[in-house]
Amino acid sequence: MTEREALIALNQVSGLGAITVKRMAERFGSLSAVFDVSESDLLRVPGIGADRARQFIGEFKRVRSNDELEIAAKKCVKLVTWVDEGYPALLKQIADPSLVLYVAGSLDALDATAVAVIGTRRPTVYGRETARKFGFQLAGAGYVVVSGLATGIDTEAHSGAVQAKGRTVAVLGGALDCLFPKENAGLAREIVANGGAVISEYPFGRQPDRQTFPMRNRIVSGLSKGVIVVEAPCNSGTLITVNQALDQNRVVMAVPGRIDSPASQGCHKLLREGARLVTTLDDVFEEIHDLMAGMRLNAEGAVRTNTETPVARPESVLTPEERAVLAQVEAEGTPVDVVVRGSGLDAGKVNALLVVLQIKRLIRLLPGGRVAPGRKD
Repeated sequence: MTEREALIALNQVSGLGAITVKRMAERFGSLSAVFDVSESDLLRVPGIGADRARQFIGEFKRVRSNDELEIAAKKCVKLVTWVDEGYPALLKQIADPSLVLYVAGSLDALDATAVAVIGTRRPTVYGRETARKFGFQLAGAGYVVVSGLATGIDTEAHSGAVQAKGRTVAVLGGALDCLFPKENAGLAREIVANGGAVISEYPFGRQPDRQTFPMRNRIVSGLSKGVIVVEAPCNSGTLITVNQALDQNRVVMAVPGRIDSPASQGCHKLLREGARLVTTLDDVFEEIHDLMAGMRLNAEGAVRTNTETPVARPESVLTPEERAVLAQVEAEGTPVDVVVRGSGLDAGKVNALLVVLQIKRLIRLLPGGRVAPGRKD
């Protein structure tokens, strides 16, 4: 049995997490060796008592990696473990990374610069619009938008990213073949079709429950450079993700809302406690820029200030029509009618595209009906 096969098998053992798996690997020299140990051997691993040792030994005899791999092949799902090159580097750094990631879609989306957009399942109209706007703008600017595919803020954030033709990653609270909520199945397919991914750490057949949803939150924040809370009451489960993000040294951002709205009370509490207030994409970029610049490491592992290479925005996602319009915009400014003629598109289409390019910060409108490139940060 290879280490990869061992991880896939161990991931099927109930109640066995990353920290205990690491301890077993240290104790027995490899993960494949775990399947040959006795109950008394397991009792020597810190954190494993008699009941757990008995349970683990019983499940070690049952679980097989081949079964999961066969199902994955049939469903076109990729299984990525700690020992695989495709495992997300940022997620691997957290205290309890997933043993295995079940991935429908692009592996590349898991290693790109990502920002999580999270919040309540019962948002106001303002919250829905704001989440969709941030999803659209972040994805359009080249960031990957991470969220949990739940109803409410999660759905709006994913939908905004899809609308922008950008990438988004949905982290499920159950297995890929137990997608919840079912009404988001179409959205999940759109996410994959746009170059994003729908992922889970749970083996096939695992239904979501009250335990799995909080557990998946550490993956949402673990994949991301920062977390934006759009709307959240004070007792919202969203704050679990915030706590995970803080433990993982991620930047926490919050969107202010109405002072009399219960849906925004959690955000206001976070802002009072030091979360970064964000209202625009530029606010988000500034916070992520500061985090990435401040946490660059030198060869010895010491934190240093990055003064050599500036942190740049990810490359914006552009459609062919957007590129055609942008190609007509000159540095000193170009009249809109010239942009229309040069692009070969009708005026109504160009005007709509100019709005999108403004949102992506790639152009700015000048007096006199002229268009110029966006300012460089």
